[in-house]
Amino acid sequence: MPAIDPLPGRRLYQVAEPREPVTRVPPHNIEAEQALLGALLLNNDAFDRVSDFLRPEHFSEELHRRIYEVCGQLIRAESSPPSLRSRPS
Repeated sequence: MPAIDPLPGRRLYQVAEPREPVTRVPPHNIEAEQALLGALLLNNDAFDRVSDFLRPEHFSEELHRRIYEVCGQLIRAESSPPSLRSRPS
């Protein structure tokens, strides 16, 4: 039995594969990251509210990842929680 053309008289085109993989940049907001880190430094209790779902890798800036990670370590250790009033000994 011959194949039936579903759209007679129309040409079929093949879509070319991209030569280079398309890399997409995930959405990011530097100001929101800065505001969150500032809130953590003003009120360490804010860390408890976000630490269940927010991970260092969620930050787009490497410096922000590191700050969040170190703040978390200090807050969890409860030795000297970081704040804007903290001074190096």
